[in-house]
Amino acid sequence: MVYKYKDKILYLRGNLSNSLSGIYGIGTTKASFLLDAMGVSKSFKINYMNSYFFNCIVILIKTRYCLEERLKEIELQRVEFFFLNNFIKGIRIFEGLPVRGQRTHSNHSTPKRMKPFSEKLNAIIMERQQKFAKFSKRKKNIKK
Repeated sequence: MVYKYKDKILYLRGNLSNSLSGIYGIGTTKASFLLDAMGVSKSFKINYMNSYFFNCIVILIKTRYCLEERLKEIELQRVEFFFLNNFIKGIRIFEGLPVRGQRTHSNHSTPKRMKPFSEKLNAIIMERQQKFAKFSKRKKNIKK
């Protein structure tokens, strides 16, 4: 039997903790906490799992953690908040510079590594602002 959480398939060969850590937002620590809450060892094989046990894990994941699209949306909102309120952190993200105090004078690899990420976020945030502006214009026209 194949177990699937949203788009992530839990393969039958490995440990359950390794498979759970493949889900965006669950690392090895959260996976071990989930298994401890279920009363299972960290080396539990997926072959021994039944559908009831899998459904219990999915319920625990949904109730305790914010994952996948919701987590990505929250991170994007946070960065957008920094940028729109002119925080130094937001400005440095969109310039492609390191945020947490890394040295940029002699270390040129950090800004190069961060640049595509900031350009991608900048494009997404600009699209969202345009959608909000169009939506607010529609609302004003409807009220008149």
